[in-house]
Amino acid sequence: MGQHTLSARPLLGSSEGWSLEPIAAWLFREGRYVQDAVTLIAELAGQLDEAGASIDRIRLTMATLHPQIVAWGVFWDRGQGARPWSAEHGVQNADAYIGSPNQFVRDEKAAFRRRLDAPPDPADHATLADVRAEGMIDYYALPVVFSSGVANVLTVATKLPGGFSDADLERVTILANLIAPIVEVLATRRITLGLLDAFVGPRISERILQGQVKRGDGERIEAVFWYSDLRGFTGLSESLPTDELLRLINDYFEYCAAAAAARGGEILQFIGDAILIVFEIPSPDKETEVCESALDAAIDAFDSLAVVNHRRRHAKEQQIEFGLGLHLGQVTHANVGSPGRLAFNVVGPAVNMTARIQSLTKETGEPLLVSQRFAKLVKRPLRSVGSFNLRGIEGAQELFTPVEL
Repeated sequence: MGQHTLSARPLLGSSEGWSLEPIAAWLFREGRYVQDAVTLIAELAGQLDEAGASIDRIRLTMATLHPQIVAWGVFWDRGQGARPWSAEHGVQNADAYIGSPNQFVRDEKAAFRRRLDAPPDPADHATLADVRAEGMIDYYALPVVFSSGVANVLTVATKLPGGFSDADLERVTILANLIAPIVEVLATRRITLGLLDAFVGPRISERILQGQVKRGDGERIEAVFWYSDLRGFTGLSESLPTDELLRLINDYFEYCAAAAAARGGEILQFIGDAILIVFEIPSPDKETEVCESALDAAIDAFDSLAVVNHRRRHAKEQQIEFGLGLHLGQVTHANVGSPGRLAFNVVGPAVNMTARIQSLTKETGEPLLVSQRFAKLVKRPLRSVGSFNLRGIEGAQELFTPVEL
């Protein structure tokens, strides 16, 4: 792949053809206040059109730090507008990336240009055939380098007969430097939000970003609480190879989390092999609705893991068995911990009671138990399992389980 070397020019490039001056002014006056990359690229494309630049295709791709996504960006096409794009981990090992102009630009931190009105080169990556098929005449990819030194990629293409002039390429190169600090801010914000959502959950991350970061910041909430715990985890951790153990516990976490999230639940904590999930009740008249949702989520989790266990049996792998308790009540949801190490947590009898209810699933042989207060609020048929003394809870507590599970 070839590099395109540009000679020294004035700050905003050649005076021949379209001018970068109005675009630079827009970036520093208005563009820097744009809150997301899709809007930035959409509005930038409009500014380029007004300036007279003949650009019909824009791609901005950036590396990121996220448990699931390795890269993200914005695709813009004339007539279609701007749309977000993302790629999961592993794409960097796929043919779509290996040998592509994007890989060249990232690895070499150098520009790549290809005229597409010439006969195709057999050595060209498939990306160029795709761009040519879209009717593009000229293609230019160049690095957008962040302060960390990471090279991201901006590509532009045109249908203009004759393609880009040297002055056009010079202006696009300057444009990449002009947008780099703005895009870096947006990328950093996205990484921050993504990591917060992944590691503390959307609800807590929103509170953190709203400024609730001091020890003791908190509020009273009413919620349904889900507490579930794997069966025989200590024995499993001693008998299973590490990779099998991690696959088992991650399957359990994944399917429980998915069932709860689909019905408004949010994981508050992974506690070893246990999960604490909250279904917040926004107002007293929503108690029944939220309880129904939590119960549906619990049953869905058992059903989903039954399918997983069917596959695991065929593979002669250990079954996933767990107990689950449901209860509701008021708790304090607060930022607690030491001055230098804080975490949002829920504090109150309702959480303790939910954990105690779950512990009785072992004694009763019923995988799902709910409190009497919870049972009174749901319409699904339940049957009493009996009354039990729960450690730390005053008075015997009657517990229930679904008639069909």
